[in-house]
Amino acid sequence: MSTIVVGMGMVIAMGSGGEHQERRQIRRAGRASCAAAPSAGAAREECAGFFAAHGISTPSALFDTLSDTYYFAKNRAGQFVWGNRLLQEQHALAGVNDILGKTDHDFFRRDIADRIRADDLAVMETGVTVKNKLEVIDGGNGELTWLFTTKAPIRNRDGAIVGIEGFSRDARRSQDTIAPFHEFKACIEYVQEHLTDNISIDHLAKLSCMSLSTFERKFKEHFSLTPKQYVLHMKVHEACRLLPGASSIARVALATGFGGQSYFTKQFRSIVGITPKQYQLALAAGRAGTARQAATPGA
Repeated sequence: MSTIVVGMGMVIAMGSGGEHQERRQIRRAGRASCAAAPSAGAAREECAGFFAAHGISTPSALFDTLSDTYYFAKNRAGQFVWGNRLLQEQHALAGVNDILGKTDHDFFRRDIADRIRADDLAVMETGVTVKNKLEVIDGGNGELTWLFTTKAPIRNRDGAIVGIEGFSRDARRSQDTIAPFHEFKACIEYVQEHLTDNISIDHLAKLSCMSLSTFERKFKEHFSLTPKQYVLHMKVHEACRLLPGASSIARVALATGFGGQSYFTKQFRSIVGITPKQYQLALAAGRAGTARQAATPGA
């Protein structure tokens, strides 16, 4: 199973029916824990003392200097106990105190927040760090953010897991996000230049000087996606760039190598969570809202 998106946004889970059932059980557990959460004021106070209570050093002030990476820390109930300045700005908060005690449900649609919670719970239950997971986030206004996310459990002085922390690197802010993956540089560049083609995974393996089996295994280790899934995500990413100014969704489908509009819509929805048309409408609504705000005296 692979989970696509994350951190501060839409988490797309892919896997078998049994895996989906497990995810639903985790989500129910997450909602149950949230229901038992204390009042907002008490939760904020408890979260403010989270690190001291568990004998853990507070996050370094250096995290606030990061210009392309969100840092977040949450307790087992999914409440934020820390978030760096970039994360605060992402949610239009004045300071770190404003994020304490809040959960992803305070910032995102229920379906998005439920998926983030399920992903966090899986890390806390297994104790396994998830590295460089490719994620796509819907900010609620139709704008998508593409991230590479790493999540790890937080352990107290006794080694017990008491929360989760992670980094999400914003590919929009850091154009060289993929650069550390040097052994895949040639194939990534090929994918970007041939999105409209029927890309052969075997050819990508040869560009990386690997056998097909080795390439697929190592690629998934780095990106938490199979090469085929990665190509699909890149095609959808390009479609997101084209859709705002497109008069025809069918033309965007052709321009991104999907062929028919029906297949394009199905694949787009599987990644983004909404159809291409809904995506266009969300963008239009967001721009209209911004224009109205700018036209309002005193805004």
